[in-house]
Amino acid sequence: MPGDAFFPDPAATAEQLWASLDEAWQEAFRQAWEAFRSGNIAVGACAALPDGSIVRAARNRVADRSAPAGEIFGSALAHAEMNVLARLPYRAAREFVLTTTLEPCIQCSAAIRLGPVAAVRFAGADPLWAGCHDFSPLSRREAARNKAVLSGPRSDEVGLFGTLISRFGPGLNQRTDSQLRALGDGDSLDLVARLESAGEVRALMAVTVQDAFGRLYPHLAALREQQSRQLDSAADPGALNDRAPADDPV
Repeated sequence: MPGDAFFPDPAATAEQLWASLDEAWQEAFRQAWEAFRSGNIAVGACAALPDGSIVRAARNRVADRSAPAGEIFGSALAHAEMNVLARLPYRAAREFVLTTTLEPCIQCSAAIRLGPVAAVRFAGADPLWAGCHDFSPLSRREAARNKAVLSGPRSDEVGLFGTLISRFGPGLNQRTDSQLRALGDGDSLDLVARLESAGEVRALMAVTVQDAFGRLYPHLAALREQQSRQLDSAADPGALNDRAPADDPV
């Protein structure tokens, strides 16, 4: 995949990686970016047919005072996935592919379980909700029902982008910060803090989501390399001492 080694041309690599995303991925991120720019948590989602045709797209609206008909707003329930699922027909064929920029929470996972969803793709990992997608242990009925195929998180900079932007603005408070750090997500949180301190997060509100990805790509690439080294060192505790520290692009 582009951008895996040494990152010789970050701008070109970011452009190529973004161009490789299908329309559902790009639309989900456009929705997430609109959520961010409107003061909501930066998560977006869309539902598509098996041929890739997008049927519904929506964003997080927890801070909004209005929404399109059929969507939730101004509530802790107003998540992107919920707003997509709320507008799919009752008892529609179980064939939709749900694409979302962040790993679904337990609320959205339950809604997915009830909705006409055959597969779920998510970009960014959210350690707060890892392991909260399987309801089969709850009852025999749940154990016997077909489950949506779950795919994610992405292992590239797009996946890290999905996680990172969800921590901008109202997506992060002191309690959530502490919980995420306890789960090992401190590196991305430190990056968010540096970007906010430098005024970069505010500046990003003026650009498109594709441009924002390009501007953040060097940070995302460095973060991915840092996480890769940490995984290597966990497997081989002596390996980290043999490597030079990565440059911090912030």
